[in-house]
Amino acid sequence: MPLRHQNFDSSGPDVRIRGNAFQVYEKYQALARDAHTSGDRVAAENYLQHAEHYYRIICQINEQEGRARQHVPRYDGDEGEGGDDGMGDGDPGESDQPAA
Repeated sequence: MPLRHQNFDSSGPDVRIRGNAFQVYEKYQALARDAHTSGDRVAAENYLQHAEHYYRIICQINEQEGRARQHVPRYDGDEGEGGDDGMGDGDPGESDQPAA
């Protein structure tokens, strides 16, 4: 599985791009926009296909990190605040005891 900080060396159709997955994705998107602007639909589609490959890598990284976060216990520092201390919620109209 790729890592967020992993660098890629992409040899595209006529360009070499280096950087992390997001940087390579952004560069291919920019190249596709430039090709489209200049009227080269074939080159634009080619760059978009390269960009899509790196987009999938980004999604894979995000999914991997999401799964890793689910397995790591979090400490919020809220212990003792808002917890159930057995004293009720402080509302005098409600009590845990039945009405006599």
